[in-house]
Amino acid sequence: MDTESTRRPRTEPLLVTLAIIAPSVVPAGASLGGTPPGAASWLAGGAVQSLSQFALLIVIIGASGRLREYGVGRPRAADALKAMPLFAAVLILSRVATMMAAATGWAAGGAPGVAAIAIPSITGMSPAAVAALTALFSIAVAYREELFYRLYVIGSLRERGAGTIAAILVSTTLFAAGHAYQGLPGILSSLLVGAAMAAAATGGFGLHALSAAHAAYDFCVLSAAFGLFGG
Repeated sequence: MDTESTRRPRTEPLLVTLAIIAPSVVPAGASLGGTPPGAASWLAGGAVQSLSQFALLIVIIGASGRLREYGVGRPRAADALKAMPLFAAVLILSRVATMMAAATGWAAGGAPGVAAIAIPSITGMSPAAVAALTALFSIAVAYREELFYRLYVIGSLRERGAGTIAAILVSTTLFAAGHAYQGLPGILSSLLVGAAMAAAATGGFGLHALSAAHAAYDFCVLSAAFGLFGG
């Protein structure tokens, strides 16, 4: 029988996935010659890339009139209340991933949860400027990744007949693949954190709650890596 789920074009999610993941294979702002870029260009470049991809997704989903179905709406105070326990869970899972990586001999340098990648230099930048750019970067990346991996991927798969568990598995696998450049610590962290975020998304968490928890986590990890916490 011809149903709405079978009539949905199956090429759209594949093309959108390539558009979102392909630029993420190489960390934003990376430079050639083995010299990492400065923090300003790294953070600003990543924020611009993330915001452009977020806008692309909003246009694609909005054109179909399904923004609300995908959990995209106005921010509410309840979103912050939902985000807080999710943020705590993400921190715990990230720590578990770090311990798992260390147990295999792949210890990630820097702060807990930081993958084994080059951290750009913050020389010549004030702590306030680093914090502001880090916040912008974290918010932009969080909104892009939550809209794509948790809401768009899971929503598209379920519209096409996939079960909830299958949609979570695909979303989490893609999320881990998008962080493969971070090495084993990043992959393990992405698997655990991605599964938790996907479960929250299927449990009724909308874009703003998911993104707030994600952005808070990214901000804490990057701030620690930049030494903004004094250690």
